[in-house]
Amino acid sequence: MSQSELNTKFPKYLYLLLIIIIIGVIIFLVYLSHKYREPMIENFNLNLNVQLDRNTSNLDSIVNDLNTRIENENTKFNNIINNINNYQNLMNNDKQKQNLIETNKNYDLINKLTKQITNKSSSTSYPINKLIKTIKSNYNSQYLSLIPDQNMNKYGILVNDKCLTVNGLCKDEFCTLDCQNARYSSDSQKFYTNRIYTHHDAARIMGTSTDNINTKNVYPFNIFRSASNDKCLAVNNDGVYLENCNLNNINHQWNISPDENICIMK
Repeated sequence: MSQSELNTKFPKYLYLLLIIIIIGVIIFLVYLSHKYREPMIENFNLNLNVQLDRNTSNLDSIVNDLNTRIENENTKFNNIINNINNYQNLMNNDKQKQNLIETNKNYDLINKLTKQITNKSSSTSYPINKLIKTIKSNYNSQYLSLIPDQNMNKYGILVNDKCLTVNGLCKDEFCTLDCQNARYSSDSQKFYTNRIYTHHDAARIMGTSTDNINTKNVYPFNIFRSASNDKCLAVNNDGVYLENCNLNNINHQWNISPDENICIMK
């Protein structure tokens, strides 16, 4: 074999040797992989299971902690709701007590008003179809006797056994004279009366607004106006007199009675 042929075949052997070595390495690596794969997998699985167990344990702990916190918050919330309900119950009870107190007060007030109305009605009511025979001043409780005129619904006023006279034979605006015979009497000795039940009646008689009527007036009362000059009968500590009607003036206000009285007025 010549030198040139050797030179040509040598690289071919070298390539074959390299291929054999590479195949051997691959076989060796495959062998190693099969030898150590299972322990590695087992270790990996073990580590993974341990980690999973740790994570699961941590997760359970977190869940338990959250449940505990939720239960605590629920307890607090329920306590708040219970406190609110208790407070509302207390408020309702207080309100019911207050309503009961107010109701009792209203009942007491109604009873008082009813008694006042009843007493007032019994004390101020005047017998129907009864003529007035006596009047009493609201100012100083002086009594005057009246002579009723049944036909004309007017009255003569007795002062010291004489009749109060307006104009007529008097030198002054009024005086006391012997009472005229009923058949021949004139308006100079006659007075007609008005029963004043409310401030509306007083305003109507005076021809004014109810705003101008004294709120201290005690109703009912009567006034007596002269049939001669329409002035009102009044009284003070000096005696009787006449002046323009003012229903706010207690001197013009009279209580009436169907009973007879002896006149002692001067």
